[in-house]
Amino acid sequence: MKRTIVLLIAGLFMMTLSGKLYAQDPYFSQYFMSPMSNNPAMIGKGISDMRILMNHKNQWWGSSAAAFSITSLSFEKKVKASEEALDEFGVGVMLESEASNGGLLKNTYFSVGSAYNKKMDEYSTLGIGINFNYANRFIDVNKFQTQSQYGSFGFNQYLPTNDMIQIPNSNYFDANAGVRYSITKPTWGFNVGASILHNAKAKVSAYYNSNYSLESRVNFQSSFYQKYRETDEFGIGLNYDVQGKNHVFSLGGMYKLQIPGVHLVQKLNLGVWDRFNDAIVPYIGFESKEWCMGFTYDIVTSDLKTYYNSVQSMELSFGWQFTGGKKHKKPLTHERMFEF
Repeated sequence: MKRTIVLLIAGLFMMTLSGKLYAQDPYFSQYFMSPMSNNPAMIGKGISDMRILMNHKNQWWGSSAAAFSITSLSFEKKVKASEEALDEFGVGVMLESEASNGGLLKNTYFSVGSAYNKKMDEYSTLGIGINFNYANRFIDVNKFQTQSQYGSFGFNQYLPTNDMIQIPNSNYFDANAGVRYSITKPTWGFNVGASILHNAKAKVSAYYNSNYSLESRVNFQSSFYQKYRETDEFGIGLNYDVQGKNHVFSLGGMYKLQIPGVHLVQKLNLGVWDRFNDAIVPYIGFESKEWCMGFTYDIVTSDLKTYYNSVQSMELSFGWQFTGGKKHKKPLTHERMFEF
């Protein structure tokens, strides 16, 4: 049975490389910890001065399927014309790496972007953002297992694949754009945003005679939060992706509980998301004014759990906001490390 599954996966992967593919970008369970992956209008929004976000997801580990891993690292900087300026201008860079099928396919993305958030009134802001990506796609042909390599003693990678990859390594440029509207009041807040990614529809085929290009991706995100007792906070958030025939919809909530006293950790964050027709995602996080960290574990609910034993996915995130330079040596005053 396992051999049949491996053959099927290999066959589907070859179809992916040679024919029309409705591909899907890497998807984080903690999507709110990688805002540049979803909407460039969120670059630098709401942070005190500078912010670093890191996210790592390991998917399908411990199963008979080859593991997937996704890692992102971003740096954002808020720029103001003066301390009295109400509008916000943010710049950011991001490095993202994806390894699929145990490293058979690797994608690396480097992004540079900016966002401008215009203050509409005392509480509301309208933002627009754009980022540009340089990407590398690498296919490790030495890790292929195809039907022509299968014999009475299993797979023999020294046998020819009978399907030579013509372009194992390719580079391309891409562009993303987004908008976002937010309301921030003393006791509650709301935001809604949308973005279009892969506007360049770059060609990423592994063969010279193929015109396969990346599908554009549309992302929609929104959240609402309410403060309680001036310390605690409850919020709900959704994230919806459409890319080709793939649809990913996440809906969930989080409660931020203030820990009494003076501690290194100021808030305990507990939440759960439902990624419909895919997984239930419980979340636990710890937060202070300067940093936060979170952990999620995907409880698979899709048919995938039928095909593989012990399908498991987990994700770790870390965020740190800080100030730099002599003029920024006052304490951080912003209370929200991230919005979901």
